[in-house]
Amino acid sequence: MTFKFKYEDVTKKPNPMVKINPLKRGSGKTVNLQDRVNTLNKSAAWKKTIKAWTNQSKQFDLTRLPKVSMEKLGSIDIDEDIQRALDDKHCANRIADPGLFDPALLQTAQCIKTTKGKFISIDSQHTVSTVAALIDAGLVPGHTDWREFEFPFQYIETNNLAYARRAFSILNGKGKKKQSAYQQMRNSIFIVRIDKDKSDQEDVDLEKKVSVAEKYECFPVETESDLAKYPGTFTNIATFKTLNDDEVEQSCEWHHKYFHYENVHVSLFFVFRDLCRQFGSAKIKLTPKFQEELAAMVQSCFGNLSQFQESVTEAHRRWTVQRYGYQAAWDDDAYACALIQLYQHFGGKERVAPTLLDHFDGLIEFFDQDILNLAE
Repeated sequence: MTFKFKYEDVTKKPNPMVKINPLKRGSGKTVNLQDRVNTLNKSAAWKKTIKAWTNQSKQFDLTRLPKVSMEKLGSIDIDEDIQRALDDKHCANRIADPGLFDPALLQTAQCIKTTKGKFISIDSQHTVSTVAALIDAGLVPGHTDWREFEFPFQYIETNNLAYARRAFSILNGKGKKKQSAYQQMRNSIFIVRIDKDKSDQEDVDLEKKVSVAEKYECFPVETESDLAKYPGTFTNIATFKTLNDDEVEQSCEWHHKYFHYENVHVSLFFVFRDLCRQFGSAKIKLTPKFQEELAAMVQSCFGNLSQFQESVTEAHRRWTVQRYGYQAAWDDDAYACALIQLYQHFGGKERVAPTLLDHFDGLIEFFDQDILNLAE
């Protein structure tokens, strides 16, 4: 049986992302606060909020502004019913990492101050514990007693512990706008590309991966970004970051060669992660012929990886119901396993990693029959 499909070339057009990729270079733009005020004043959501303030006769209470002062570390208590348990690895490996530590980047101690003058931490235990322990270790010149060491405290005066609990929730996620995975990636990329700072190996390694992807016109973008409409863009940053350099190279090169006219589908990185690792363990090469036949099969049977995902998700559902009697949770390993099983079903003769055939044994039997019949 010969392999059933032949890849049909698709005319490659210039990708606008090559020129407008926001990670290629910074905008170099700064704006003043008036720009942001103007943005809010034009916002329908902001106007709705201002109307609600007016209807409720709410006013900005100036007496509730947080105060800032230098206070002794010995004056702070940590309420274990408010703060989580101390993460010693966070203190050791993140805050006090000797390669990254800079006192200028320490956050102020976020506290409440009771009428008895006692400070209770609501979001600072890891910072103050790290500073105190560094003094205890003799690493802060001129200071031997951390209890007497003065540190910047930001606080609200109250005896209300319920307020402290709500404040902890707000400062640690509830009500706080966190950086997205893309924003965190952008920071790392710009540190290396714009600031020319290569002191953090994680930033350097991530920039290298992104450079490899860009070489093949694959571009990370923000979720729901207007840029996501362009070919080669992807938003699954977390999965991308788990790949090693070779896996990024193989996946992006394959996409650029065969599906350059599409977005990078979420399944691509899972597929090539597993292909590279399983083929590598078996000392089997991902040959150009195998990769082209894989592209031909996806193109002929499904059109693209997006449609393949719909088919394999349904097949996986049927497979788990048949085997276990219920619908088990989706497993991303099924992507590569299904492709390899289908590849052999359609007459593919290139060597494949046997582990990908054993895992999800018989999965392709649950694909729609009209797809399987293409082998006839």
